[in-house]
Amino acid sequence: MDARQKVQAVLDSEDSAYQIQKLTGVNSSIIIRLRNHTRLVDNLSLGTVEKLERYFDYHVKHENDDLPHSVQLSHFRHRLINLLQELYKMQQAKAEATNALPDEKAMTAAIEQLFNDVIANKLELEHLETIYSRALSDSTQLTSPTK
Repeated sequence: MDARQKVQAVLDSEDSAYQIQKLTGVNSSIIIRLRNHTRLVDNLSLGTVEKLERYFDYHVKHENDDLPHSVQLSHFRHRLINLLQELYKMQQAKAEATNALPDEKAMTAAIEQLFNDVIANKLELEHLETIYSRALSDSTQLTSPTK
């Protein structure tokens, strides 16, 4: 599937323009104009296309695949995506700094690959969610008052 098809699949999805904006940073007015055919996909910046492609990869294409549809796993996956995106942005800023260590670009690439591999792998995602749930349960038990 090429970039144009991915962007079109995002536009054809039932996700609201606000939801897409919230997760990609692409202004909802751009999404609305694309959906209303008052703006062309051809006129999007490369950065916008890349954001919409990532949205497709991590949200739209999974709507019909074999990922479980539990609300808990969906929430975990969404939270994990947001955290990995923040980690990636911080690492990318380190790599672009003038005093960057030699391995910063390699670390940025490793984080990007981790992001792609984990989010796209159903079994790995379920495994991480299990670890997350256990740790959450353990921390809740430690902080709850005893009777």
